Amino acid sequence: MNHARVYEIRVGGFASLAEAIAAQDPIAHLLCPDEWHRGPCEIPWSLGVADDPGDLDRAALVVGVLTTREKALELLRPIGEVTGRSAVLVEADPSDHEELVEQHRIEALLAD
Repeated sequence: MNHARVYEIRVGGFASLAEAIAAQDPIAHLLCPDEWHRGPCEIPWSLGVADDPGDLDRAALVVGVLTTREKALELLRPIGEVTGRSAVLVEADPSDHEELVEQHRIEALLAD
């Protein structure tokens, strides 16, 4: 059985934090094309930026998602296409994305 977990989709190589922040809007539109939809998004998600661990002079865009591994992997290509960079998937510490865990918990309670 495939359970939902917290993953990060990391896109590195941005020249600055400002450039990584600018890339957030197209990713948000990709993950939630209709921001006025009723109910929660199919996949809980969040956006952030961090230092690029591969090059400390560059920044990385961090997309947090709470979903199955298969669904998270399906997001790599479109996120890479939108940013023009390669995206990688890493399993994340849920405590780094408490808002996703809380959103998932609330939605599960509402579904019962």
